[in-house]
Amino acid sequence: MFTKPRGRDALVSEGLYWEKYGEFKKAASCFGKAAAADPGCAAAHAHRGMALYNLGEFAAAAECMDAAAAADPESVEAPHYKGRALEKLGRHEEAIACFGRALAVDGGHADSRTYMAVCKGKTGRHEEAVGMLDAVLAEHPGNAAALYSKSRVLGMMGRDRESASFLDRAIEEEARQSRALYEEGKEAAGKGRHEEAMARYSKALELDPKNVGALVAKGRTLDLAGFAAKDSMAMFDRALEIEPGCAEALLEKGLVCDRTGMFGRAVECFDRVLEGDPRNVRALYSKAVSLFSLKRRGAAVSLCDTAIRLDPANVRALCSMAWILEHDGKYSEALEYCERALEADPGYAYAASYKGKILMSLGRHEEALACYDSVLEKEPDNQTAIYYRSRVREKLDRRGKKPRFGAPGG
Repeated sequence: MFTKPRGRDALVSEGLYWEKYGEFKKAASCFGKAAAADPGCAAAHAHRGMALYNLGEFAAAAECMDAAAAADPESVEAPHYKGRALEKLGRHEEAIACFGRALAVDGGHADSRTYMAVCKGKTGRHEEAVGMLDAVLAEHPGNAAALYSKSRVLGMMGRDRESASFLDRAIEEEARQSRALYEEGKEAAGKGRHEEAMARYSKALELDPKNVGALVAKGRTLDLAGFAAKDSMAMFDRALEIEPGCAEALLEKGLVCDRTGMFGRAVECFDRVLEGDPRNVRALYSKAVSLFSLKRRGAAVSLCDTAIRLDPANVRALCSMAWILEHDGKYSEALEYCERALEADPGYAYAASYKGKILMSLGRHEEALACYDSVLEKEPDNQTAIYYRSRVREKLDRRGKKPRFGAPGG
């Protein structure tokens, strides 16, 4: 999680962090403090305004945009977002004037042209509005906001068939853009850029709230970032409302339930996956870990064995078996599974680190130390290896206690 900072720039940075994760109340608070520290900080005012807009506080958002425009008269976003807020308040003529100020700075600003057209439609200037939207769509045929806005204006004109056609195009385009943003988010997450990934997932869901992949990915990213379990669970539950049999949502929800001690609920999630796919290896070994925590040791070992027989090189299945056996005091057997995992993937840090823990339990401290050293050569910031290496050193100095080691997860 974010460490509480001091100073204007650090407050803006923290606000941007919360903004990416959709925590708009926290974001607005940070930007408000930054603006109080430096009333001339246009970014603080503008971002606070956008956070308040997302919270539905449109009048306050408009005031923030006034402050942002005063600090930066050349800003396009300040008058644009003030216009958006005023449009939500039904103050359409004032909104049109704001969009006009944005266009005076940037005449090609498509969003200002689009929302100005909507406001003109709402004040009865339908033909003028359609003309403006046609001009935007001539330049940007895939502009979903313009397609949706034209549908709205045509609806005001009673041209229902045309309105429905543009609405369908808007929905299709939003879904396409949402899928593209989701893919960009997955790519960023794969490179460890989780804040960037979250921004993409959030934008994908703004465009298409029913994007199940983005909902699951956002929930997973919230969990990785250390947010409360209820925050990630909400994403998985929304995904399951849309697609009740979504295996990824059920698996991720099950893992969060297991980690937070709700082992029975975790088993229920994994069982739902296995009902549709009895050979789902991830569900099998994950259920095994939860069953062990429910003291059903025999069933846990049996399920893990099934997962490994289905996929003998699956390092998480192998390490789950090692975790179960180690917690059952069967250190030599557990060690064999760690070694099998390392044969399958010599660079798998969890297996090397867990092997060190088992060796420590067997009293083979020098070998354990070598395991942790090998992990830290490749991953100097691996906190698990750092922690357990210090425990091995204590053992070698005839001190220390046996700490808890978590399961490998999904």
